[in-house]
Amino acid sequence: MDNLYNYDMKKVTSLDAIRTFYANEELLSKAIGGSKKPLTKKTLETKLKSIIRTSKKLSKNFLLKYHLDNWHPRYDNYLNSEWELKEIKLEDCGAWPNMSGLPSKFTKGNIIETAVEVKSLLKDKNKLSWSTAKVLYIEELVPFAETITKYLPLVVMEGSVIRNNKLNKRETNRAHSKTLYDIDDGNHRAVAIALSGKKKVLALVGKRIYKSPLIY
Repeated sequence: MDNLYNYDMKKVTSLDAIRTFYANEELLSKAIGGSKKPLTKKTLETKLKSIIRTSKKLSKNFLLKYHLDNWHPRYDNYLNSEWELKEIKLEDCGAWPNMSGLPSKFTKGNIIETAVEVKSLLKDKNKLSWSTAKVLYIEELVPFAETITKYLPLVVMEGSVIRNNKLNKRETNRAHSKTLYDIDDGNHRAVAIALSGKKKVLALVGKRIYKSPLIY
C-alpha cells in the first residue's frame, strides 16, 4: 500500500508533519468533499493514492513556506519537535478545544468521551443546532475514517501544548483536562474512529524539544 512514509521506520521529521498537515487540509478535504458521486472505499483509496503521490512531490522549500493555517504555535510545535509514527490509544487523546464550534463539555475529556457526546446528538438530531451541525459530517466519516488514517495519520502533540496552551483563554484551559496527546490535525476522523468502536489509531506524534514556560 502507498504511504507517505516507510512504516518500518520509527523516526520521521518536521517536514513529514507539515507534509501530512498539507495533505489533510488541502488535498483530502477536496477529494472527499468535492465528489458528485457517493463515496465508496474503492474510490476513496484511489483518491488517497493520488494524494500520496502529489504530497511526495512537495519540495522542502514549499513545505517550509506553507502557512500551516496561519496559527503561529503550530509553526513552533512542528519545527521544534521530534517526531515518531506509531499507533496510540484513543483514550490518551484529547480533541482540539471546542472543535468545530462544539460546546466545551464535548471536548473537555478524551476523544472517547467526545465521541459519547457526539453520539448523543446523533441519536436525536432534533437537538442539533447551527453550532453542533458539524457532527453530521463526523457521522458521514465513520465508514471511511480508518481507511483515510492508514494513508494519512493523525497529527498529535505530547505535553499539553494545544489544549492547555497559555495563549488560550483561561476558561478554555480550565475546562479541558490534560491528556497524553493533543490532536492537532484529524480531530473529526479521531471522533469518527471512536464512534466505530476502535480503540487505537495511527498517528504522527510530536514531542517538543524545548517548551517555553511563557507559553507552555
